[in-house]
Amino acid sequence: MNTHTPYRLSTAILCVVIALGGCSRRKTPDAPPADSQKKGSEASHEPEVPHEVRLTPAAIAEAGIATWKVQVVDLAHILVLNGSVGYDENRLLQVAANVKGRVASIPVDLGSRVKAGDPLLVIESVDLGRTREELVKELSIFNVAARAYERARKLVDANAISAGEFQSREGDYLAKKAAVASAERTLHLYGDSEDAIRRLRAAADNQGASSLDGATLTLRAPFAGRVIDRKVTPGALFEALQPLMTIADLGSVWVFLNAYEKDLALLHEGLAVTLRTDAYPQESFHGRVDFLGSVLDPQTRSARIRATVDNRAGKLRPGLFVKAQVEVPRPQSETHPIVAVPQAALQTLEGRANVFVQTQPGLFVRRLVETGHTFEGFTEVLSGVKPGDVVVTEGSFVLKSEFAKATLTEKD
Repeated sequence: MNTHTPYRLSTAILCVVIALGGCSRRKTPDAPPADSQKKGSEASHEPEVPHEVRLTPAAIAEAGIATWKVQVVDLAHILVLNGSVGYDENRLLQVAANVKGRVASIPVDLGSRVKAGDPLLVIESVDLGRTREELVKELSIFNVAARAYERARKLVDANAISAGEFQSREGDYLAKKAAVASAERTLHLYGDSEDAIRRLRAAADNQGASSLDGATLTLRAPFAGRVIDRKVTPGALFEALQPLMTIADLGSVWVFLNAYEKDLALLHEGLAVTLRTDAYPQESFHGRVDFLGSVLDPQTRSARIRATVDNRAGKLRPGLFVKAQVEVPRPQSETHPIVAVPQAALQTLEGRANVFVQTQPGLFVRRLVETGHTFEGFTEVLSGVKPGDVVVTEGSFVLKSEFAKATLTEKD
C-alpha cells in the first residue's frame, strides 16, 4: 500500500492545477479587449453641439435679451429691398463735336441749369471752316451749271442744239447738284443747323461772300437739364467725338434694387415702389418697377431690378443708397395667415437658420427653421417653431455667441 501513495498525491495535485487553469480561461472573455476600452474612452470625449444654453438673470439683463411670442399673422405683402439711385440714361448726354477743333468759350459752368437750345460750348474748327467754304464754292459752280442747263433745255426744245449736247449739260448740272448735297450733309454731320446752311446759300448768291459764322460752331443743349461734368477748359484742343461736357435731366431717376432669387416670383413690372433714404428720413419717394434683370449675380444670388422715380424736387442724387418697399401681390397659395418671426430672431449657425426658444426662465433652446419670404421686418417660418413658442429677438446675437462658446468648451 505504501508504494502507491506518491502516485496518488501527484495525481491529486495535477487535478487541482487543471481545475485552476479552467477557471482562468472562463473568466478571461468577460473582460473587454484593450482596444474596445480605448475606443470607448475616446468616444466619451468627442464634443457634441449643444442644443440649449442656460443664462443667469444677471447675464440676461446685461445682454438686453427680449422675447417675442410666435403667433399666426396676416402680413401686408411688402418686400423690402436695398439699392441705390442712378441716372435716367434716357436723359443723360455726353456733349461732343463731330469735328476736331479748339474750345473758344464755355457759356455755362459746372452745375448750371440749362434749357433746350441753350448754348453749352463755342468751338472753332479749321475742318469746319474748310467745309463751309467748299459748300459756298460748290453752290456758286452749281448756280452757273443750273443756268446753263436751263438755257440748254430751251434750246433743245427749239431744236437749236443737239440732244447729245443737251445731255452733256444736264449731266454736268446733276453732278454739281450732287456735290452741293454732299457738302451740305457733311456740315449737318458737323453740327450746322438748317439756318446755317441757308446763310451759306445766301453767301453763294452774293458771289461767294464769306459766311458770318466763319469757322465757329455753337454746341447747344438737346434738352433741359443740368451740367454735371465738364472735361475741357477754354482754349483746350479736342478730337472729334471726344466728350466735352455732360448734362443730365434729374427730373426723374432710375433706382436699381437687388432682389434675391427666392423673391423673384413675387416681382413683375408695374409694381409700386416707395423709397426712403437716410438723407431725408422724414420723406418718401414713389415710383414703379419697369425692368427685371434677366441674369443673377453668381456671388450675391440676386437680380437687378429697376424702378423709375419722379425727382422733380432734385433730392434723389445718383449714388444715394435707398431702402425700397415694393408692394407685391399675395401668392394664391396663401389663402390663410402665416407663422412669422421678426427678422432679428433669426441667426445663422453651422450654415443653417436658427431661432432661440425660451422654454423656461433662463433656459434657451436652439431650433433649426425653414424660412420663406420676408415682409415688413417679418420672415415667414415654414417649419421649426409653432404658435405659442417664445423666441429671442433683441440679444439673439449674444445667444449665438453663447452657443458658439459652449461648443468650444465641449471641444476643449
